[in-house]
Parts: sequence; C-alpha cells; structure tokens
Amino acid sequence: MAGAPNGGAELFFERLAVAFQSAGVQQTAALKAYEGRMARLADANVPMMPCSFSPLLAPLTKWRLAREIRRTDTNIILSWMNRATQMTPKTGVPHVARLGGFYNLKYYRQCDWLVANTRDIADYLIKEGWPAERVHYQVNFVPDGLIGPPYTGPNMNNQNRDGPIIAALGRLHPNKAFDSLIRAFAGLKTGTLWLAGTGPEEASLRALADEIGVSSRVHFLGWHSDPQSIIRAADIFICPSRHEPFGNVIAEAMACGKPIVATASNGARELIEDGVTGLLTPIDDSAALTGAIKTLTDAPKLAKKMATAARKQWQHTLAPEKITREWIQFLAKVAG
Repeated sequence: MAGAPNGGAELFFERLAVAFQSAGVQQTAALKAYEGRMARLADANVPMMPCSFSPLLAPLTKWRLAREIRRTDTNIILSWMNRATQMTPKTGVPHVARLGGFYNLKYYRQCDWLVANTRDIADYLIKEGWPAERVHYQVNFVPDGLIGPPYTGPNMNNQNRDGPIIAALGRLHPNKAFDSLIRAFAGLKTGTLWLAGTGPEEASLRALADEIGVSSRVHFLGWHSDPQSIIRAADIFICPSRHEPFGNVIAEAMACGKPIVATASNGARELIEDGVTGLLTPIDDSAALTGAIKTLTDAPKLAKKMATAARKQWQHTLAPEKITREWIQFLAKVAG
C-alpha cells in the first residue's frame, strides 16, 4: 500500500491488516514508512516491509518485493490502489487489487482479480471490459462507534451554547465540498460546526467562514486518527461531498448511531436509504443541506429513529467480524 499518511482508503488498509492479524492470517504489509501508521500496525503485531514506492526507484522496489514474496512463500498478493498495484512485480502468484474509486484500469492489467468496495465501482470495472467473473464486490467495515471515549471539542461542554454540534470529517479538498457545508451552516442561526481534517483548502475555507460571518462557530480540528471519537461527541454528522465513491465516514457515523445528512454521491446512495437511515440532499445544494439539518434538529424523535436504523444497518452489513470473514473466504477461493 503506497497511499498517503492520512485518508479513508489508507485507514481501511490499516483496519483490514489489523483484522487479518487478529484472525490468524499470515501476512507482510509492504508500505510507505509513515511513522504513525507503522506504529499502529506494530502495536497490532503486523509484520511490515517499508518501501519507498518512488517512481524513480521502481525497479528496486519491484526487486525487493519479489524477493520478499519468494522468501515468505506468499500465495496471495493484495495491492491497494494505483501506485502499489503498478509496482507489484510479476511473480506468478495470484494478484488481487483493491480499488476504492473509478480508477484508470491501465494500472491493473497484470492483476488476476479486482475488488470493488461499491456496486457502482464493480459495474464500472465490468463496463470498462474487465471480466465479470474476476470482479469481486466487498464493502469496507468500520469499528463499533459506541466503543471508546468521545472527543472533547470546542463548545461541547459549554452550558451556554445554543444549537447542535455538527461534525464533518475528511480531507479539506474541493471533492469534499466543505465550502458548500459552511454556506449551509450559515443558514442556521445557532449551532457549532466541527471540521476535522487537513488539506489544501483549509485557508480558503477559513476565509469563507469569516466572510459569511460564521467563523466564531466553525472550528477546524485538524486530522484525527480516531474519527469516530469526534462523531460520538457530535449531535449530527454531515457528509457534503461532491464525489464520494464509498464514504467510510458515513459508515463510521452509522456505527456511532448518529443522525446523518449526506449529499447524494455514489457512496452515500449505496449506504443510506433516504428518510430511513439518513437524509440525502442534492450535491452542491447548500439550501437543501440547511433544510435537512433543520429537519433533524426540529424533529428529535425522527433523528433518533433514523440514527437507530443506521446503527442496525451497520450491525448487519458493515461490522468488522462479518467483513473480515468474507475477505478471508474470498482470498481462500483465489488461492485455490
């Protein structure tokens, strides 16, 4: 896995590696040597092989990986997204690649199987010409959101605060549409907005909050390795994304049993039944987002009912034990 130090796909890689280790799967994780990730995997006793995954050092990386595959008598290779897949050497060992988006399939031509974490992505792979019998659909899991302490954040323990605490998490990037959320939040006379994440849009988002007069109620929390602690502490969770292939944060909110509002991205439409397990609004429609938040704040019984239904859906479809078992069964099938 050659991903960034932070991100939803990278976080799920960590979770799956830890789950495999707990289930007794023999594995070696070849990954970029980011200190935090290495420490978390080491705490779970996951064997690791640091790799640069630099394009300039691609021949060396491939040689090292091939040597490790031979040394460990590997019978399955699982690569994570574009760069790691492209740098996986050809060894004759069955190669499974996991995709979390609608990626260019030029990076995956040498693979034997592709794993899609949404039905839309699986359909895309087949439409692009990948053999249907070599596409496997497997959703992500997220931990139980009721376990662990809640985050102690701005205004949380302020007895004089008005309105709900609203949380949104993700990379501060145009795809996540936090600008649209800030404009929607401006339509609420009360409340506190927590934005957890880092990214290139932070300065412009701060400027927007100041420009429209809500900077005193919008708090930038930075990146957190335990996103569910923030969701646990909030009253409402929002996912305003313009583009969200799966939506780990939505699944995390479901596991926390929180009321959810999300824009109708691919992932949100797959995870949320509108009006049952959450509310869906059109993408980039700040007024509709404001209205949905008001619906939940004005009707607490409805909000509680949706949160309970979302939590039940997590238990039935997104719980760690179930998904880990399905992954292991699939890999056993590939290994023969």
